[in-house]
Amino acid sequence: MTANRFQIFFRILVVSAWTLSLPVMAGELKWQKEPLRDSSSTQSPPLQQIDDLLLKMLACWNAHDIAGNLNAYWNSPQLLVVVNSEQFNGWQQLHDSYFSGYSNRAAMGFIQPKRIQIRLLKPDLALALTWWSISFPNSKRVVEANSTMNIQKFDEGWKIVASHTSSAEL
Repeated sequence: MTANRFQIFFRILVVSAWTLSLPVMAGELKWQKEPLRDSSSTQSPPLQQIDDLLLKMLACWNAHDIAGNLNAYWNSPQLLVVVNSEQFNGWQQLHDSYFSGYSNRAAMGFIQPKRIQIRLLKPDLALALTWWSISFPNSKRVVEANSTMNIQKFDEGWKIVASHTSSAEL
């Protein structure tokens, strides 16, 4: 890992740990738990907006709409996305990887969300955990995964600013 990548990773790690510790010390941190949202949801507006962002991102993936999926991410060179052992530094690198890696959009498969948990850390910062599986057409291949995301509110809405996904093929 280059020094610049290490500095970015370390900064995000320190900021995440610091922001996570503040509400815990105040005893205010609660998970918004849901297996999957239903139409009678009574979440607070920020939690509803974050939930909508995540479900729209998954719907775009299933529609094989890479551009729509990428709208959930912060369009910044400071975006950090880690998928298993692969690290993407910045929105453009993630964009380029998705578009070159999925020239055949059918290879993206179909995501089935299992569980979503959202914790509002501050009025403009949240932590989201998702558990999901992905299946692929014409194949018995199934991948189970979970993602941890830092999501921040900007003028244009909530965006994923850092994400880590771990997966395993079944």
